[in-house]
Amino acid sequence: MKHVVRACAGAACSFLLMHPAAAQWQGKAGLGLRHASHAEYEDERTLVRERGWLPGLVLEGACQAGNVAWFAGADWYRAGIGYRGQTQSGTAARSRTATTLATLRLGARYQLAADTALMAALEADLWRRDIRSTGSAAGLQERYRSGRFVVGAAQTWRPAAGLILSDLALVLSTPERMRVDFHGLLDQATLSTRRAPGLRAGASFNPGFSPNLELRAAYDWMRIGRSGDAPLTRNGRFAGTVAQPEHVRQGVSLTLSRLF
Repeated sequence: MKHVVRACAGAACSFLLMHPAAAQWQGKAGLGLRHASHAEYEDERTLVRERGWLPGLVLEGACQAGNVAWFAGADWYRAGIGYRGQTQSGTAARSRTATTLATLRLGARYQLAADTALMAALEADLWRRDIRSTGSAAGLQERYRSGRFVVGAAQTWRPAAGLILSDLALVLSTPERMRVDFHGLLDQATLSTRRAPGLRAGASFNPGFSPNLELRAAYDWMRIGRSGDAPLTRNGRFAGTVAQPEHVRQGVSLTLSRLF
């Protein structure tokens, strides 16, 4: 994954150096609000459900040279969300999960026609879950990281009220690399999920009275298969196995950004 990102960055830099006079730069910075939803399943039974709103920041920079625009961006969201799950013994448990979501991306858009563009990007996805302890269950700290390939298309409309852009993309994710901390009750465990497909759709609006203002709404969905079993140890001695169940990640993002 790192080699692919470096190759894309090198290609982008080379292209821009070849066309210094034609390049047009644009930046975007804004505030976001994301409704994150995470659910874990086993044999069609819901084991865990988390959901809630997370405030955050969005940043993006792009350089247009001819029909190609190279872009790089980052999203960051963090807050506590509601947790409803169960203990290993099957007892229902309610808590809060301190959640951090961060995405780094590098990609390109190709202007296929006046109002139609194709897009491809590489992303690094980082996800942190800190599930608080309850009276009947110990908390967990989980860290996930994965790479994603995103490919899609965008269409622009130009009504009198402003500029509207809609986009639809297919997302292909590498296996999530997961690290679990049991707060000292067990040794730290690491495991890997499966490759996963996903979908992403969005729309943005730049009002005619303020074209440098962007309002955007987006939805994304991904289903990740169950991981394989990984060994659990306590002070280096085998104590059982652990696995990450099949889970679905969804999100609705609302952002307000300023273009410059």
